[in-house]
Amino acid sequence: MTNTTANTADERMHPVGNAPAWSESYYFNFVDPATKVAMFTRMGFRPGDGWADGLHVVYLGGDRVAFTYGRRTIGKNLLDYNGDLKAGNLEIICRDPFKHWQVRYQGPAEDINNSAILLERKKLRPEGWYKAATLDMDVNFHGISDPHYAASGERGHFEQTGRVTGSIRLDGETFQVDGYGVRDKSWGPRDWGAGASSGAATNSGAPQKPNVGPAPFVNWFSMNFGPDLALGGAAVRHADGVMRGAGWFNANGRNEELTDVIIESRYRADSIWHTDVRLTGRTSSGQALDITGKVLTVCPTKIPMRGGATFVNEGLAEFTLDGKTGYGIAEHWHAVKTED
Repeated sequence: MTNTTANTADERMHPVGNAPAWSESYYFNFVDPATKVAMFTRMGFRPGDGWADGLHVVYLGGDRVAFTYGRRTIGKNLLDYNGDLKAGNLEIICRDPFKHWQVRYQGPAEDINNSAILLERKKLRPEGWYKAATLDMDVNFHGISDPHYAASGERGHFEQTGRVTGSIRLDGETFQVDGYGVRDKSWGPRDWGAGASSGAATNSGAPQKPNVGPAPFVNWFSMNFGPDLALGGAAVRHADGVMRGAGWFNANGRNEELTDVIIESRYRADSIWHTDVRLTGRTSSGQALDITGKVLTVCPTKIPMRGGATFVNEGLAEFTLDGKTGYGIAEHWHAVKTED
């Protein structure tokens, strides 16, 4: 991973490249450590497809989630959408680059008591699997540190830790939230099924290891241990079956590289629902990390693909590092073939 100086222009849209799968996306999450109320939201603009979409989910305790999704039609020039980051009933607003963002949602939501139902095909879900509700949400993300760049220039990606405060109202219930989270921004080609057939990565000279049980091709993670400690990054499956990757580590406002990341996961029986994760790695200053994570719940999100689907399973997790307790997202990507 390559860090670089923050460029406020990267908070805005970039000129669209030639790749058909070009995408520019904004992502935010947070967890309130006191209540375990949490959120993840992603808004992506895909000019080659002619649409932008917004996925916005609130974790409400146990396996209950408020789920929303919306789309809008867009043109080819993403520069037209600076200051107009909206999709469906979701809106995100840059108040001050790298310092203050606002996430708003006002509209219908699916109040789902047991998010595991989202692993089932819609036609197999029982009647009443969700309750129609109205979600009214307004939260503010304040950056704690400079962003960490994994890439920059014409094709880029950065992540940033922050504090989140605000309010959520779902029908008659109101939640005041005060927690920590991570945001990211990416631009460039993005194929949601990339790696599903190729194994995501190869490990020259390593024997191909057959997969036994669930085999995600990408694991993305972020976690916050209060205002002074956070980390994030991603791992991909290599030819030997091991999930290896890299990321960033932020302590007391200072970013450094996170290397030699290995992620191991445990699952519910006969399911791609992960229950536990373990992450090991090393910071560029030499600190060895050994983190265990208990997945509190999962919100499965499904991206239809030719011949099947990619499930991006967003796990709300409680992490432990050196006796400290933190919270965040353990995200697993699975390629699932269509049943005959």
